[in-house]
Amino acid sequence: MRTAGRRIGTSTATIERMADNLIRQCVRPDALFTATAFERNRKARLKLTRGSPHALLIVLPAELPVHPPAMNDDHFWADSAARTIIALAVVAPTTAQNTAAKFYFRYHAQAFEARVFKKEEEAERWLKDVLGGV
Repeated sequence: MRTAGRRIGTSTATIERMADNLIRQCVRPDALFTATAFERNRKARLKLTRGSPHALLIVLPAELPVHPPAMNDDHFWADSAARTIIALAVVAPTTAQNTAAKFYFRYHAQAFEARVFKKEEEAERWLKDVLGGV
C-alpha cells in the first residue's frame, strides 16, 4: 500500500478521506475483485478513518467489466458486523455494473444502507444527506 496523507493507493483502488467521516474509493479500470483485494481496501479505509464509522463512496470506472465470481462472497461482512460503515453508495455507470451491484446488495444484506447510482454527484449528495442525520 502506498500512502500520502489522506490517500492510500492499493493494487485495485485509490482510497481517499474526503472528510472525517467520508471515504471515496475509486476502483482502477484493471481491478480484479478478489477476497484479498477487498480485504486490502478495507484495511486501507480503516487506516484512513482510524476505525471510526464512516460513509463510503465506491466509484467504478465504466471500462471495468462485471466479474461474476465476485458476486458469490459478502465482501462487506466485517464492516457490517463491526458497524464501521454508516452508509455505502456505489457509482456503477454502465447498465451491466448497475444491475450487478443492485443484485449483489439484494443478495448480501448489510447492517448499513447501500444504494447504487449511475452518477457520482447523486451518490455523494445522498451520502452527505445521510451523514447530516448522523
